[in-house]
Amino acid sequence: MLLVAVVTMAAVEQDVTIECPWGALSATFAVPETGSDTAVVIVAGSGPTDRNGNSGMNLNSYSYKLLSDGLVESGFAVLRYDKRAIGRSAIAPELIPDLVFEDFVEDAAECVKYLRGRGFERVIMAGHSEGGLISLVVATQHREAKLDGVVLLCAPGYSIDVVLHQQLSAQLIPSYMGLMLSADIIINKLKSGTRVEEKDIPKELISLFHPVVQPFLISNMQYDPEVLARGCELPMLVITGGNDIQVSVDNGTRIVEAAPNATHVTFEKMTHVLKDFESKDRVEQVVGIYVNSQAPINEGVVKHTVEFINTINR
Repeated sequence: MLLVAVVTMAAVEQDVTIECPWGALSATFAVPETGSDTAVVIVAGSGPTDRNGNSGMNLNSYSYKLLSDGLVESGFAVLRYDKRAIGRSAIAPELIPDLVFEDFVEDAAECVKYLRGRGFERVIMAGHSEGGLISLVVATQHREAKLDGVVLLCAPGYSIDVVLHQQLSAQLIPSYMGLMLSADIIINKLKSGTRVEEKDIPKELISLFHPVVQPFLISNMQYDPEVLARGCELPMLVITGGNDIQVSVDNGTRIVEAAPNATHVTFEKMTHVLKDFESKDRVEQVVGIYVNSQAPINEGVVKHTVEFINTINR
């Protein structure tokens, strides 16, 4: 019976290509065998996170694949894709330094248009982490994409400069105050639109603030999720985790207090990868759950997402 279930699930998934002005996104499209009039776009988080929720260096949680499976089993079609320059959505290496946040927003909007072109009556965008910010921008600034609702999964409620400060503070204070000061100087310059030369970036921070990614960071820092949420008229579900070491629950609270049509659900033990873990210790989480592809995602994530979608009129 298990073998039959696996074969059945594999039969409803197909690799698809979504044409964009710059090239093409590589994606996986899953549809229940009985069909569906509703589709969900899963938008990945930051860094090299692929369509399955994996980020390399053995950080293979398969969170997005598990979320997709749960939604398909609940009767919805799901499109999950590799963002531009990630996974199989390749671009020429020399173009990577030119990437800005708006490029990812445009690509997400193209995914919605793709699903509309396939005849889906309802299209919901589920953005995880940075993907949540992308989803908010699509919902408020790309209304021609015709979204019907937004699900924000462990998404930031503050602009990325504030989030970076919070995340680095948790790791560097009080032991590395000098490094924290350097980080704040760099963040403030990028927020103002000023690039920072590589020689002025401590080696411990170079992977985060390398000149190659600075155009993207500068463009990202211009968006405040609270402001976007205030202007979002679509139904919105905000899901946060009490044991999320990257995006705290108050981020979700900030969004919901600003959004006119938002609901906030928090799961006490859920981590940033949508899976439960007992400890909030950073190292224990990374080695215990961020690399655990076998652990299920929090069952409430699928349950509440399904219930939310079912409240949206066709």
